[in-house]
Amino acid sequence: MKKKLNKIGAVLLSGIIMTASLPPANMLAAANPDYSTAFKDSILFYDSNKCGKDVAKNNFFDWRGACHTDDGSDVGLDLSGGYHDAGDHVKFGLPQGYAAAVLGWSLYEFKDAFDSTGNTGKMLEQLKYFTDYFLKSHPSSNVFYYQIGEGNEDHTYWGAPEKQTGRRQTLYKADSSSPASDILGETSAALALMYLNYKNIDSTYANKCLTAAKELYAMGKAKKGVGNGQSFYQATSYGDDLAWGATWLYTATGDSSYIADAEEFIVLGNTMNENKLQDKWTMCWDDMYVPAALRLSQITGKQIYKDAVQFNFNYWKNDLAKTPGGLKYLANWGVLRYAAAESMVMLIACKSNPDQSILNLAKSQIDYILGNNPANMSYIIGFGNKWCTHPHHRAANGYTYANGDNMKPAQHLLTGALVGGPDQNDRFMDDGSQYQYTEVAIDYNAGLVGALAGSVKFFGGIVIPSKKGDIIDDKSIDALDLAGLKKYLLTNDSTGLTLENADMNDDGNIDAIDFALLKKAIMN
Repeated sequence: MKKKLNKIGAVLLSGIIMTASLPPANMLAAANPDYSTAFKDSILFYDSNKCGKDVAKNNFFDWRGACHTDDGSDVGLDLSGGYHDAGDHVKFGLPQGYAAAVLGWSLYEFKDAFDSTGNTGKMLEQLKYFTDYFLKSHPSSNVFYYQIGEGNEDHTYWGAPEKQTGRRQTLYKADSSSPASDILGETSAALALMYLNYKNIDSTYANKCLTAAKELYAMGKAKKGVGNGQSFYQATSYGDDLAWGATWLYTATGDSSYIADAEEFIVLGNTMNENKLQDKWTMCWDDMYVPAALRLSQITGKQIYKDAVQFNFNYWKNDLAKTPGGLKYLANWGVLRYAAAESMVMLIACKSNPDQSILNLAKSQIDYILGNNPANMSYIIGFGNKWCTHPHHRAANGYTYANGDNMKPAQHLLTGALVGGPDQNDRFMDDGSQYQYTEVAIDYNAGLVGALAGSVKFFGGIVIPSKKGDIIDDKSIDALDLAGLKKYLLTNDSTGLTLENADMNDDGNIDAIDFALLKKAIMN
């Protein structure tokens, strides 16, 4: 077919591209899970782990209320707020900074998915609960308190956080003599992202976040070294965290010195002397090399960072072991957090560099989590028809250690929580004492939120009998078809496209009118 795109058509196409929105969340391909519901629930999970005086405010879970309201009193500060780490009630610095940054990145990259599904307001509420706490924890330019509660002591208690009495120790802080570059880098990224996501809503608050982000980053750069997380969260690197934070400070400020820093820090490696530009792991609280490399590839365009990202994707696609049911199996403790996090990074990369093989892999991992697995269960609590009933989560469990009641099924439905997941043979143990299977945590759900936001964007199409509009010929019409047609109209490159499905009005031409009609078909 002849490509027809005159000046008027080019203007129309430009306007459509600028205003094109995602398909509504309820228009899902028949073979796809309900990504929209899973997405909403994954954000709600964070309400279950809130800590402080205002827990009950706008909380989805009516079984949660104020707790640990005197945190920080031992150092003369109000350090209430923030989030419990997992099923326990410690507020650890590294996973909290990580979770806030990854959630902020999700909103930054996939805001159209948040908007189209009505989740933007709730996401901003969760993010602000993080950053309010971070601002409290930073009382002066060279001090940041980052852990409340002693982990071993906390783990001797089983019960609701609202009933956990006694003063908790403010255990660790970063200052001019105590390094915590990993934690400071993560938290700086979270605050810089809050600035970017919030500056058009409340510029005063956003600027406070940006100022704090700069100060925390400067602390991490001036006194280099990892922070403390007892035996629970002990980092093996900090260069990745500082590089990650620097990329977001560059985005927020335009100051190119942050990119120079990021390029210096990303090659520092870790304590195992691994070449982290050939990283076989994935985004997690102790490894931000791939996200930092992706950011640097987008900002600088340098091949070294593009190659680093591609190395990681190729390893996951071709070399990483998988279960018989298709789950990529990185590690046995909380395996699904890694699958979700890698899927999120892959989907973000595919926004600017679509790769069908990577999209297929990410979709397979997300669909496995949502129920397309040998156990025929959802690994997100409350989603689908079957899920884990014994999550390792004290507030949801609702019992104490007395009579072994803590091993009973949870009294409360922990909606939206991603559990650790199965073993390498797809077997899952629904047992609260088997932590590697049933643990839930704020870092687990962080990558999941981003992966599900990306799923709404890329896979939330509708199946139709006709092939018209199915430009990539995958038996559904969605944002991927829209992107394919946009690419063809702008570059005349039809690689991988079925052009006979693109003539939406049967006028013998493929032009901006067809683009507009395809957009309308997806929306309606």
